[in-house]
Amino acid sequence: MIKDRILDFLFPAFCVACGGSGEWWCSQCRQDVQFLNSEVCPRCLSLGQHECQGDLPFDHVWAVGFYHDPKLRAAITALKFHGTSTLQNSIKLFLESRQLSGPPANGALVPMPLADKRLKERGFNQAELIASLFSNEWQVKSNKSDGSVLVTRYQLPVTKCLIRVAHRDPQSSVEHDLAARQLNIKNCFEAIGQVPKQVILVDDVITTGATAAEAAGALLAAGAESVSVLTLAIGA
Repeated sequence: MIKDRILDFLFPAFCVACGGSGEWWCSQCRQDVQFLNSEVCPRCLSLGQHECQGDLPFDHVWAVGFYHDPKLRAAITALKFHGTSTLQNSIKLFLESRQLSGPPANGALVPMPLADKRLKERGFNQAELIASLFSNEWQVKSNKSDGSVLVTRYQLPVTKCLIRVAHRDPQSSVEHDLAARQLNIKNCFEAIGQVPKQVILVDDVITTGATAAEAAGALLAAGAESVSVLTLAIGA
């Protein structure tokens, strides 16, 4: 974008994580981010083997890293409140380096919507930016008869079939408790238009899962057969 080029000229880029000059999120900080290798339980968001007592309505949950990772958190925070295309390019390079796999090729990405008030304040929805970045980054690996591995890349469509119909206090301002956050976000979402059968909700971070669960309820009631969640990070 011309606007971003002008800003880069007037205000040279510096890394949002380490402060180094040259890039808005430098290659070293991207490389240092800890990748989440464990499976996330779709019912309670725990990692690895555990006794699950959760009842979240998700089919799968995928996250790239941890929100407590300072390098990833810095990038997410900067994207959330500034959203420049130059920072988006850095995050795109980060996702490309991770060689992501997971969501089914027949799923559709649905960005988590913002309330109109917050959308007007920011001028953009960071979940839409993240969905566009995730859209082209998936691959399926299969074994060929000669013993080699075939990597097939696929694109997931982005569908805006969910709107936010109520403005509430940010979930981060509510105590870190699933029940309290479920009450705060209750009846905030509405599905519109044609809802995909396999929905993959996209957001920057998932913590208790309360917001995504409320959104999933609206989508399931409108005809979705399953709702999964895809985020850049997991954790408080």
